[in-house]
Amino acid sequence: MWADQAANRAGVAKSSWRKLRLGSPLTDDLLLYAIAASVLQKRKLIIESYSSMDEIIRDCNSMAGQLDIWKLLDDAHDLVVTLHDRIE
Repeated sequence: MWADQAANRAGVAKSSWRKLRLGSPLTDDLLLYAIAASVLQKRKLIIESYSSMDEIIRDCNSMAGQLDIWKLLDDAHDLVVTLHDRIE
């Protein structure tokens, strides 16, 4: 997986994310889960501050380059596991 290769290059191959991911189901929709995780990280701000979809999209676009990728992958992993458990 590309995330494992990135972790190896960054020197965090033994990260908790990698250990947790070993037992998680595979998914072809990692990008979808990563997007959902990034929106979930800002959900409180989105709910309290924005009144239109244009404002939400503008804020999501401004997130580029400012996300903690490891936290985002952790959150995306949690979503995959949670939704996989609910579906089965």
